[in-house]
Amino acid sequence: MARFAVKIDGKERIVELGDGDGDSHGDGDGDGRSDGHGVKPRVDGVEIDVAVVAAEPGVWILRGDGGQTIAAVDGSGAKLTVEIRRPGADPLVLAAEVADARRAKIAAPERAGNDAAPAIVRSPIPGRVVKLLVKADEPVKAGQTVVVLEAMKMENELRAPRAGRVTAVRCAEGTAVEAGQDLVTIA
Repeated sequence: MARFAVKIDGKERIVELGDGDGDSHGDGDGDGRSDGHGVKPRVDGVEIDVAVVAAEPGVWILRGDGGQTIAAVDGSGAKLTVEIRRPGADPLVLAAEVADARRAKIAAPERAGNDAAPAIVRSPIPGRVVKLLVKADEPVKAGQTVVVLEAMKMENELRAPRAGRVTAVRCAEGTAVEAGQDLVTIA
């Protein structure tokens, strides 16, 4: 699995692509090429409900229930420009800094047990909260869905990164949220 620290607009996130077999494109054959089915990325440990397929070098197709988006990456090294093209919308151009997640400050080893630092479930993308499935002081299991976020007509299940107890809920059903916004804190 390829892990990257991606910084856009001063916000750094860990992005994971691949299935853990050394094949960063997720088709399982290790040749670095996609078979057309794609792989679901994870952002800060939360799986995003979109399949990512490499179309050609530097061009990725993101497919989900809401349609198809093209991401064209330009540049070399750590500083890149990403152009996002959606049908019927103007292109969105972003400056991104990318590094190996093992070297990033936020890629500290995960802690285990109840004495670990609080885990925060954040919105990986702008959207609207369609379901809030937990309340404050409620126990949660690792991988349990805590929030369902709608973005670009796709529903994304945001899951608890570890077991614990919900200490804070910072969103409500029907509200709009920004990328990187704290939604649920688990201790």
